[in-house]
Amino acid sequence: MYALKVQINDQAPVIGGAEDLGVLNAIVSCVGMLGSAAVAHRDGETEDFFVTLAGLTSRSIGLTDEHLYWLSQVPIKPGDRILVELIETETADAIARGDISENQQVSEREYFEHCKQVYLEMRSKYEPEA
Repeated sequence: MYALKVQINDQAPVIGGAEDLGVLNAIVSCVGMLGSAAVAHRDGETEDFFVTLAGLTSRSIGLTDEHLYWLSQVPIKPGDRILVELIETETADAIARGDISENQQVSEREYFEHCKQVYLEMRSKYEPEA
């Protein structure tokens, strides 16, 4: 299987992967006022820096898919070194957390009703009154 090996500084690497994955990602996130021209949108807003190693299963019909996490928003700081390597392996580290994936498929009728409701709510904003 394919897996991602993530190492933060000199810590032991974490290998994320599973035989039933359809998505696998390693994300370095920097959130907040990151530059001198950035504007705070909330009082007390600070910067957050973190790493996530996660995936989404792609299981057979009838089986529940899950969002899997090996690293979940692990804090980092400026100067930290994050190494991400795509590898092929037969084993990966234990999953730290799994969340059931919500099925996003809706029927055509449900989608129509949703669009109709949004249209009726926003109609007065975009259509002149007769």
